[in-house]
This record gives sequence, structure tokens and C-alpha cells, in this order.
Amino acid sequence: MRLDTNGRYTIAVRSLCDFTARAGDLDLRFTPAPLAREGIEGHAALARRRGSDYETEIVLEGEHEDLQVRGRADGYDPADNRLEEFKTYRGDLGRMPESHRAVHWAQLRMYGALLCRVRGLSQLRLALVYYNLKTELETALVETRSATELEAFFAEHCGRFLGWARQQIAHRSARDAAARALQFPFATFHPRQREVAEKVYRSVARGRTLLMEAPTGSGKTLGALFPALKAAQDKIFFLVAKTSGRALVLEAMRRLLTNTPPDAIRVVELVGIGFRQRRDGGQGRGAARPGGSERGHGRCARLARF
Repeated sequence: MRLDTNGRYTIAVRSLCDFTARAGDLDLRFTPAPLAREGIEGHAALARRRGSDYETEIVLEGEHEDLQVRGRADGYDPADNRLEEFKTYRGDLGRMPESHRAVHWAQLRMYGALLCRVRGLSQLRLALVYYNLKTELETALVETRSATELEAFFAEHCGRFLGWARQQIAHRSARDAAARALQFPFATFHPRQREVAEKVYRSVARGRTLLMEAPTGSGKTLGALFPALKAAQDKIFFLVAKTSGRALVLEAMRRLLTNTPPDAIRVVELVGIGFRQRRDGGQGRGAARPGGSERGHGRCARLARF
């Protein structure tokens, strides 16, 4: 997504549908998936099977309120009034989750709405064509939609995205304002802590790498977090290896955000949980231990509120 100087958003059809049409199972895998090069070759093979009047790589774009949507439809047969979306795959098509197919249909219907706009079509045949890279067989799922139905679908998904985008822009504005107003929580810095803060600020602002070493108790946690928050344009990842370090970071953030508006700057804590494994494959002594493991480790996230 891009936001131009006039306050308009621009997004690709595929990116929009990946965001607005995702539903169902959280497991998004469908394996074995083809490589990008294989997908391109599969698309070309399908296009060669079509007639001489068949149109490929049709550039389409359209607007909905403050949103500009752009993309390329795979192919259109004007004689059959049929718009096609090609998808390559390996393995058993029956194993593809419905959540994947919903995204594919969404892309095709968005392209259909744009094509109806551009060419003044009252209805359109839509074909979702799956191509097996190993067997070279294609499976087509076909539906017919009116331009009115497709326009309503287009407006619905654009509206979903705009609702989220406007909320994100408002949050970023509040976050940036809170970061600019952020004050160091103590009257003075520790010895050399100001030097640390200055170096961190310059490094973050310029996008450079900084390697520092400081002893325990020198105030490096606040000395790094405070300038990073002041200089950062987006997310900050602060990694610690021990539970004691985690507590120090959360306490530092609590102090820094005491006077900021609620949720203007969000703190998300990611915790690694797993079982340490012995080299012989057995489970190590003790219960699940934080900090990750060689195998079987998991992750959980929680929003820290102060």
C-alpha cells in the first residue's frame, strides 16, 4: 500500500485480496507449492493453448473513494466473454484449502469488476483455471456474474481495506506525535548514558548498524529504548535472552509511556516457549523453558498494557 501526497491509497489487486479475502483456517500452507519461475512457465503454457484473439496480461485499474486499485488480469477471451485467472500447483488439487480458493476467486472478481468498467460489459464469465505443473492438465471453475454484482463485490472489499487503512494512518499519526513528545523519565542521565543515547539515535535515524558493549547497571536499556523510540519510523524489535532482561525492558517501557495517550505506542511482547532436547532425542530435565529450543519450540504474543 502507498499513500500519495493527496491522501490517496494505491494497492495491487493481489495484495488487497490477500488482506481482505483471507478467512477460515489459520494454516495457509498448500504444499508442495511451485517456484515463481515454474508459475511463470505454467502461465505461458496456458496462454499458448488459447486462440489467436486471446488477450493476455491485461492492465486494469480503478478507483473506490480514496483507493486506487491496480493489477494485471491473466487472460480474456472476447469471443466467449470469459476472463481467466491462472493458478499453478503441484500435488492433489483436492487438498487445497477453501481459504486459498476464496482468495483466488476474490482476485478474479476484482479483475472482472475493473474489466466491466473499462469495456462497458453488462456481465462476464469468470474462469478460475488451475494448472497441474506435473501432468499439464488444467481444471477450470466457471461462474457468470453481472457487472452490478461484480461492482458490489469490488466496493465491499475496497471498503474493508479502507476501513483498516484509515485506522492505521490515524494510529501512526498518534504514534508519531507521542514519540515526538516523549520525555526521558528521569531528571538526568547516568554517566555515559547520554553518549549511548546519542549514538543510538543517530544510528537509528540514519539506518546504520551500531555495536556497543556496556556493563550491567549502566542504564543501557533506557539509553537504547528512549532514542530508538524518538528516531524510529515504524517498528522497534528489542531482543532479550533472559527473564530478568524481559522485566527490565517492560519496566523501562512503562516508565517511558506513563504520560502518553493509551495505545498511541503499542508494546507487543513475544515469548518463546519450548522443550530442550537431548542429542539422543529424549526430553531434557524440567518442564517447558522460555527462550526457545532446538526443536518443538513455540511462540506466543500478548499486548503489554501499562
